[in-house]
Amino acid sequence: MFISEEVEGLSQEYIDNPFGKKRDKRIEGWLQILNALPRPENIHVELDSQVSVNFSFNDNKLLEEKLLGLLPWRKGPFKLNEIIIDSEWDSGKKWERFLKLNQNLKGKSILDVGSGNGYYAFRMIGEGANQVLCLEPNLMHVSQFASINHFIGSKSVRMIPERLEHLGLKNSYFDLIFSMGLLYHQRNPKEHLTDLKKLLSKKGKIILETIISPKKYGKLLEPKDGNYASMPNVHYIHTDYGCKLLFKQLGLKVVTESELQATEGEEQRRTKWMPFKSFESALDKNNKSLTVEGYPAPQRKFYVLEVSGI
Repeated sequence: MFISEEVEGLSQEYIDNPFGKKRDKRIEGWLQILNALPRPENIHVELDSQVSVNFSFNDNKLLEEKLLGLLPWRKGPFKLNEIIIDSEWDSGKKWERFLKLNQNLKGKSILDVGSGNGYYAFRMIGEGANQVLCLEPNLMHVSQFASINHFIGSKSVRMIPERLEHLGLKNSYFDLIFSMGLLYHQRNPKEHLTDLKKLLSKKGKIILETIISPKKYGKLLEPKDGNYASMPNVHYIHTDYGCKLLFKQLGLKVVTESELQATEGEEQRRTKWMPFKSFESALDKNNKSLTVEGYPAPQRKFYVLEVSGI
């Protein structure tokens, strides 16, 4: 059984077809690529220090062309033989910041909300997690997950192409719940955190990673028209004080937290695998401490949360 009877039932239809009954004019093309991927034997997988797969195959150039058909690759990198999928985000940098928080993943059941293409889920398995459920509504990311797991062949990670609020989990509980880069996109941050809290097992933890505004904004920064650092749909960017006030109101306590980390061009940038606008277009050309909208440039932080009173 995967996590719970409820999750097992909800995820079954996506095992053989990652898109299930979803409709998108691009799905047919993605399935053609996925079905054309080679099925090599003698595969060697590494997930602890990177997401790497090595196998015998005599046409890596053709394989690279297939995988480029799934761009833009936002999260990564992934290594397949000598092919390096150099994604927009060097997600390994964020993962290293998480590892410094010294959280034990061994044997844990994990929910990764807004998981992207599954990069972090594979790293979680590399740290000894038992099972990871990914929720990702963006079908492009789902196609990428399917392509990578085609080679990794992990039965410990499953992806459902749904938003948490639409999935309606009621009888499933997780030891760890990751919400990374989501809070500032929420129209109702309290509701988002409450939804996560409801799915925690006893003594479970929420791993929250988000952008933090300078304390001069009081509780939060509310970008005009919802645009921040060239990102749309950014509703509220809390300060550290605002985050901790929100946590307290919801009965959550901070177990540990990271230092602030400014986003830099080495961590997020345009590449062959994501050839569109990236972080270089998010900052003021004359003042890199400001976004193009005139707000403070993004700084990010991790919080590890537990239910108060545990």
